Amino acid sequence: MFLKYLFKILVFLFFIKPSLAFHDVEVSNEDIATLGGLWLQIYVYEENCIDNQYYSLITERLPDSPRFQRYSFELEHLTESQELAWQNGSEGAALVIESGGTSCDIIAEVIWEWFGEN
Repeated sequence: MFLKYLFKILVFLFFIKPSLAFHDVEVSNEDIATLGGLWLQIYVYEENCIDNQYYSLITERLPDSPRFQRYSFELEHLTESQELAWQNGSEGAALVIESGGTSCDIIAEVIWEWFGEN
């Protein structure tokens, strides 16, 4: 539930200040595309994987991750090309999810590799 609202807030912020650049951080479009796909996976996981064995661990620890906090903050500073990269990453992840090329366990593992280890 928390991630659903967080996702909506992030999307809202994403469209409010799209013209600002990442400040003090050099981030490639590849990284932004990866994050776009990752954020979509977080949203899908929160919506569809409630019965997954890792669900409570992921949803409880995700907001405490320094990396998650940093990237969440940086999202409101995307440039136009970074917005496009974000969208492409999200669309790529959506295609994999829709094709059945992933599962709740795989999504949990990806989220944990990005945000849970810190």
